[in-house]
Amino acid sequence: MEPENDPKLSELLREWKVPGAPPSLDTRVLGERKRWWSFLLTGSIRVPVPVGGAIAAMLLAMGAALLRQRAEASVASPVSLVDFRPVEDLNVRVIRGNYEAR
Repeated sequence: MEPENDPKLSELLREWKVPGAPPSLDTRVLGERKRWWSFLLTGSIRVPVPVGGAIAAMLLAMGAALLRQRAEASVASPVSLVDFRPVEDLNVRVIRGNYEAR
């Protein structure tokens, strides 16, 4: 069955105006708009269990290393400046950035 060119139908379709969508349609389809910062108070991020376990293990290892480092730092001997000598030959090198060449 071949579609026929109907001039009356084509003219009617050119004149036809689509009615606007009601404003309530946006909230029904998209949901209620929330503020961007409300995610910080009520949002959640889904993380797979292996990834969460790896992150927890890394945090525990870093905490243990930090506690061990603090314990070693408190036992360290005091610093003595008895053998301190000033530098005899001081060479200063100034490196300029590209922004000053303009």
